[in-house]
Amino acid sequence: MGNRERSALVERSDGFNYGYAMNCTCGRVSVLSAEDYYVEADGAHMKCAHCGASIHFGVAVAALRNQDDPALDDEAVTRFAWYHTSTEPDWPSSDYARRFIEDLEQNDHRPVNRDHYVSMHTTKALHLGTYETAVENMLRRMHDEHDGGSQFYLYRVAIDLRPGRINPGYRDENHDGAAQLSISELDRDSLDAVRYLNVHEGTGVLSLAIRPEVITAVQRMPIPLPELALPPMPGFLDREITALAHAQDEMEAAQARVESVPHGRRRMMYFGVYDDPDGLAKKAGDLEHRYIDLWNQLEDQLAEACLPSASRPIRRDFNEAMGSWKSANPSVNSATFISRYRTMAALLENSSEVISEVAHQPWRDSRSL
Repeated sequence: MGNRERSALVERSDGFNYGYAMNCTCGRVSVLSAEDYYVEADGAHMKCAHCGASIHFGVAVAALRNQDDPALDDEAVTRFAWYHTSTEPDWPSSDYARRFIEDLEQNDHRPVNRDHYVSMHTTKALHLGTYETAVENMLRRMHDEHDGGSQFYLYRVAIDLRPGRINPGYRDENHDGAAQLSISELDRDSLDAVRYLNVHEGTGVLSLAIRPEVITAVQRMPIPLPELALPPMPGFLDREITALAHAQDEMEAAQARVESVPHGRRRMMYFGVYDDPDGLAKKAGDLEHRYIDLWNQLEDQLAEACLPSASRPIRRDFNEAMGSWKSANPSVNSATFISRYRTMAALLENSSEVISEVAHQPWRDSRSL
């Protein structure tokens, strides 16, 4: 694929305020709003729009949102710009297996069947998706995989597929997992790519699992981008920030008083074996809970102000990721946190500008991958 074809890659985006589609045992699909999904309306049950049966909705019965998803067209797949997020600055790297082994040795990790373990983790298919799935993958990794403080990179990917080397239709990830798909499985089925229903990020859209050779070139950009941050909001949350700072001072003072008690006696105080003079331990605990509550309120208000175009499930995932970033940077104050929040929120609210920015980055040709 030459420069002309790469410049003509097709973008597609459905934003971060999508609803959901759920499968019923009758074989039909019913739609569900993001709000009902978030609050788990009716105990996470919905009525099938076709047969009236009760569907216990959730990831396990998630369906394709658009039954005419353009990624079902084999030829269109190669015309799309695909996306990926990674903490690796040189993804996809031909050197990954060697570095994986080095990490094992440096961390003194000794799996029972070392060769099988290494092979399993270094011969997996690569995964590509929409811009939204790439961003949501980053949020999930920040919260679930100890990457809260990691530097992420956004990759825009061009691919080339030979006719007949992608599966017909799509694989449903709930019934035939794709996350751990290996190159040997692609070899077995004589495929270069597997199209699958993504139920973990961008729930209900199609993603790809591919062999590395399918990639013709990538563009890369570190994210988030400070220059695309949402604008400051003078005076916004001033009262909340002041209350948070006051609560932190009170909490730390109370904790310092508790810390002044000898360690052994302090532990017994917490367990109620020794008296708690002046209620020090209880007061410190209460103040810590108040401080946490104020932080949660601050994050909720930031989500309302900074993520108006995102659904409540996405706002929740975003705040969990930002909470992991804060845990990885425990010394940050509220002003620094808000600044980071505005910068990260731009990935969702200013997605077209972010896509434009990465689309102007130089291409790294497959020969150098």
